Amino acid sequence: MPNTYDQVLYPSKAFQDTHPDRLATAATLHGLQPPTGACRVLDVGCGDGSNLIPLAVALPHCHFTGIDLAARPIAIGQAAIARLGLTNIELLAADLLDFPAPAAPFDYILAHGFCSWVPPFVLDAFFALCQRHLSPHGVVYTSYNTYPQGHLREATRRILHHSGSPTVAGAKQYLATVRRLATEPVWTTLLDSEIQRLNERDENVTYHDELGAAYHCFYVADFLARAAAFGLQFLSEAKPAALLRPAFSREALAQPDEIAYQQALDLATFQGFRRTLLCRAGLPIDRDSFTRHLPKLLLASPLRFLSRSAQGGETFRNDRGPGQVELNHPQLLAILHRLERIWPQAEPLSALLAEPAEPLVLEQLLALAGVSLVHLRRFALPVAYQPGPRPLASPLARLQAANGPVLTTLLHTQVQFEQASAREFLQLLDGTRPAGSLGVSEEILTNLYRMGLMLA
Repeated sequence: MPNTYDQVLYPSKAFQDTHPDRLATAATLHGLQPPTGACRVLDVGCGDGSNLIPLAVALPHCHFTGIDLAARPIAIGQAAIARLGLTNIELLAADLLDFPAPAAPFDYILAHGFCSWVPPFVLDAFFALCQRHLSPHGVVYTSYNTYPQGHLREATRRILHHSGSPTVAGAKQYLATVRRLATEPVWTTLLDSEIQRLNERDENVTYHDELGAAYHCFYVADFLARAAAFGLQFLSEAKPAALLRPAFSREALAQPDEIAYQQALDLATFQGFRRTLLCRAGLPIDRDSFTRHLPKLLLASPLRFLSRSAQGGETFRNDRGPGQVELNHPQLLAILHRLERIWPQAEPLSALLAEPAEPLVLEQLLALAGVSLVHLRRFALPVAYQPGPRPLASPLARLQAANGPVLTTLLHTQVQFEQASAREFLQLLDGTRPAGSLGVSEEILTNLYRMGLMLA
């Protein structure tokens, strides 16, 4: 039977939440000791490797394996790997049910966009694989659609299937007809939101996600119960905001039990998608002392100094996205000024201060991390922060620059280079040319470093 992912390619990219560094950071904050050396990473349902290949470039001391049932995306990824000359990654066209025992356990197992789009027996096979092949202190990343918002998405999916159209355009036209005929105000509002959601997405995504054969939403409590049957327990959510600044506290929701609390969160916030981290059952998880474990991590910050008030407060703005903050604590200001100078590199807290950080400073750093104004890391990424004598851009970014405007950084994010001349210039940064011969200002070159495109 033909694989639909061979017939219609699924758009793929790097997902920052899947980075082993982010998984290790969450585990460290919870008092665990995740692997951070020569790690082994498995990506299940890896597609063309757009998520895995950047990791192999940024973490050359680690080994990466990707598997996918569709052969065509795998071949595309293998061609990119060959062009980059990478030796620490392999992509395999393989059935999860027949996946052979690896030579060693995996420290990080990733399954992005997988769990909700496979039959239940395949999901169980995935959890069984984790049970067999996850290292003792390893972390599993899963993403999946959740109720209660999932009820709305399922209603949309049923309408699209009811259209009988084999094409995305035909199915969406049928949904638009239903909306035009609808009269009940709540229903029309919901249909409007779903039509907008679908119109903002790539049609190849809709083809697989909405018109595909397999699709399942989960109440988070049920998903975690299913994982628990295979010796896995809930660690946390992957996103810093969900981890560090949830919408409601346990006390506010009157749920001291962690799983009941997570379920209550979804119900209260109309949750529709989760990025959940799992670890082996039996590991002691500390959910109440993040400040105690913060000194074990590296800190980075995209904040740049903006202004100083007459009262001594200093305002910083986010150099890589929205947000700004005004602060006045001397220790915190010293940290941020140092991190501004070395962004996108990171340093441990002990190197940022001459004396131990005050408890208030630790709390404020966690608060800033919850809104992505401070980045917490466990891995030392090979990213440079200032122009060297012979600038060297990421080989992946140089390869991507030859093919289009979207580039993947060493921070596992994407940047847009719309101008062809800018992409051509980036391709020149192969480490062979002196900085002075490049014919651009230091400001332009520095901006490339601050994007996270340049290797240390």
